[in-house]
Amino acid sequence: MVDTKRQHYVPRFLLKHFCADGHTINVTDIIENRTYPANIMNVAQEKYFYELDTDKGKVSLEKQYAGLEDKVAPIIDKIVKTESIGWFKDEHFQILEDFILCQFYRTRKYVNHVKSFLQSNNIPLLDLVDQEGNIKKTLNCEDIGIDDNVARVMSYNFLYHVEHDDVIRDAIASMEWTLFKATGTQNFITSDNPTVLNNHLAFMEDNGKTSGFELPHSQIFLPISSKLILTLTAETMAEEARTNLLKVMMKGIPVVISDAFKCSVTGEAARCPDGLVKLFNESQKRNAERFLFD
Repeated sequence: MVDTKRQHYVPRFLLKHFCADGHTINVTDIIENRTYPANIMNVAQEKYFYELDTDKGKVSLEKQYAGLEDKVAPIIDKIVKTESIGWFKDEHFQILEDFILCQFYRTRKYVNHVKSFLQSNNIPLLDLVDQEGNIKKTLNCEDIGIDDNVARVMSYNFLYHVEHDDVIRDAIASMEWTLFKATGTQNFITSDNPTVLNNHLAFMEDNGKTSGFELPHSQIFLPISSKLILTLTAETMAEEARTNLLKVMMKGIPVVISDAFKCSVTGEAARCPDGLVKLFNESQKRNAERFLFD
């Protein structure tokens, strides 16, 4: 069995579409404020990142994530080649929904977030049960000791629960998909934490009680190449936009129908001018843990 030491939390099949030669990418370290070229083999990865110590012994999630990536990679490649999602079938949407959730929760930034949260809050974390299933003792964070391994275990457990949460899955399944293409001088960038969950109401409504994906004004941004970005918009938000457009048109005010509305019907990439590319790139910069890629 091949021992995979370098385990990527942003897959190479995604990063290659930001490379001029397919393997060399420009890296910007936002902490050290420097930029340098690197092989995609050596970025957004850590040794044995998916190898976990659990109460059942050592567990590896490498094969699980590799299996999902094997399904996603040809879909991303075809989107980049055709500059369209008009050929999608139900299974393509479902596979990409799985990947978006996975990519959101498996990064170094999310693990660090979980680690910091658990170290700052002495909350109940684990129930010890007897053979009959009765709880003998509940262990809090301070009882266990929160290290990087515990944070990774908790991150992947949370991902499992989110993946099987019908409310969250239904919310993402109902989102409206749009593919944007950079048409000016600016290209899209990506980062070591590329799946952006954007919700301008989240900080007021969430209060830690939801994942954020199911809130009514949620948007998801995922750059898939230097020229293309996938966006998912909550059904409520998309419907509000269409209703407001209709109200304007009914008043007899001349409007230019956005490419984004056309894309929602045809699946073809909507034009994305430099100003909008800049906004998407700013979201990547805010979302990154340390590294930006272009």
